[in-house]
Amino acid sequence: METVSAVPLLAVLVSAFSGVLILLSRRLPALRESWTFIAAFIKFGLVASLYPLVKNGGTVIFTLTDFLPNAPLFLRVDSLGLTFALLSSFLWIITSVYSVGYMRALKEHAQTRYYFSFALSLSAALGIAFAGDLVTFFIFYELLTLATYPLVAHKENQEALKAARKYLVYSLSAGGLMLQIGRASCR
Repeated sequence: METVSAVPLLAVLVSAFSGVLILLSRRLPALRESWTFIAAFIKFGLVASLYPLVKNGGTVIFTLTDFLPNAPLFLRVDSLGLTFALLSSFLWIITSVYSVGYMRALKEHAQTRYYFSFALSLSAALGIAFAGDLVTFFIFYELLTLATYPLVAHKENQEALKAARKYLVYSLSAGGLMLQIGRASCR
């Protein structure tokens, strides 16, 4: 059975919205970190709320836009996507605890950028898990690449910047290749 619901979209957007709050709270570290935890628990709750709709083979869908003829961008939650989303949203809670301890203890620079990028990464990862078609998957995959670039380059030393450039080239190239393969298979 298919259910139409905005919950998948809300689950994707909650961490992106928290990213904005994190940026606005850059001068208040405790508040900045609180947004991380609040969003992590809300995201997990939203994802978990989809379980009753999916547990017996159901799906939840939400159309993002119909801007392309016969190719709407949409989110589709099935059991496999929900499993990934439950795991990643639960792990966000745990990794947030670790991140706060690590960043504070080492007095890391650019903490706001780190938390912002991490939040956007979670939005993109959930978008990938809930992608209803190849185009939606591709968009969220590329967003994940862009959101995680600052995490790879975080140390800002020569080695980190070189690794980040390689990461960006490899990931964007893989995305382009995926799009070409998908386009060729549609012919």
